[in-house]
Amino acid sequence: MHRSRPTAMAVFILAGTLAGCSSSPEEELISNFFRAARMRDNTTLANISMASFSPLERGTVQSFDVEGVAEQTRRPMRARALGEALGEAQAAETEFSERKQVYQDENLEAIERVVEAEREGNTLRRRADRTVQESWTQWREEMAQHAQNVSEARAQLSEERVVADGSTFDPAAADMIDVTQYDGEIATVRVRILAQVQTPDGQDAQQTLDVAIERAELVGDDGTPLNGRWLITAIEEVG
Repeated sequence: MHRSRPTAMAVFILAGTLAGCSSSPEEELISNFFRAARMRDNTTLANISMASFSPLERGTVQSFDVEGVAEQTRRPMRARALGEALGEAQAAETEFSERKQVYQDENLEAIERVVEAEREGNTLRRRADRTVQESWTQWREEMAQHAQNVSEARAQLSEERVVADGSTFDPAAADMIDVTQYDGEIATVRVRILAQVQTPDGQDAQQTLDVAIERAELVGDDGTPLNGRWLITAIEEVG
């Protein structure tokens, strides 16, 4: 899922005031991205970016100038807490499901009459069956709520961990790093560029683009740091 990233409030340092080197790490990463995009080099793109700049939809960037780099921001990487929340929701769902199954087994014949009556649109005549219908309706509603809780917790975890997973992914490693076992932060740098773009219909155009670059900076339970690589996570046109 796409997270909203504030652009209007970002304070950019003019590129001309940046001291020293002619090509910053941010500029080099962006340059590599647009070069790979022009060449349809999907392997390189997968290693350095979670964003896309499709030549068929947005054109190709022929060159660009860095106009400014915003001050780095940081936010907590909450995958551990959200993983624990998912586990708790799943445990609650399992416990409730087991109690629901006990009730179902004890009242199976009445429940079958209830389900048939509901399917046919009939009213139950027996008071005992109507009582079971009320209880079974509540069981089903609560089961649906538990399923929704698990689904929402899973979605929140999936959204939260996506940058950390991508940043720490090592294609040469036998196993992926489980970021839910780490604490840490996600660092973000936003770079504003003036790009010379050849549009999909062959026209030349100038576009001001905000490029978000992020990486995970994690710490294991033993205090060992784990810093991921920088990834391009969004490319948004300004204006």
